[in-house]
Amino acid sequence: MSNKITKREALEFKQNPEKTKEYSTGEVTVYWRPELCIHSANCLMGLPGVFNTRKRPWININGGSTKEIIETVDTCPSRALLYLKNPKYKTPRLKKKSKKTSKFARVQLLKDGPYMISGNFIIRDANKKKIKVETEVVALCSCGASGNKPFCDATHLKEVLNKG
Repeated sequence: MSNKITKREALEFKQNPEKTKEYSTGEVTVYWRPELCIHSANCLMGLPGVFNTRKRPWININGGSTKEIIETVDTCPSRALLYLKNPKYKTPRLKKKSKKTSKFARVQLLKDGPYMISGNFIIRDANKKKIKVETEVVALCSCGASGNKPFCDATHLKEVLNKG
């Protein structure tokens, strides 16, 4: 899975800069779109030296290496966290470790949130047509209100805020 920013997303950020927060080391820039965050906490658990909600700002971009930051941002299932690596910086390429894929899928039900699925899985629609998944972790909508079904788009958070 890659949460590298797309050209369309970069254009959207330029048009609506108030909807995105940006953190940069010069080598890598992390973008955060709060309205898309489903609070899976993958970033907090993956790299607490960079992502810490008890501090302000909650992203300390200098708290980890570029490689660690990219690897952690890539675990964000909602793409609320994205990155762009500056092409002027060259990082040495290390041999890729052969990634062992899990034999099974792991499903985690988040309280008042989506179903997080990771591991070895295929998602099919009601007509048994395969749904393209480009990530290793997905968040499936559990409330039925998502505008991006079957994936969670954090609509459940907006409903909770409106009730409170």
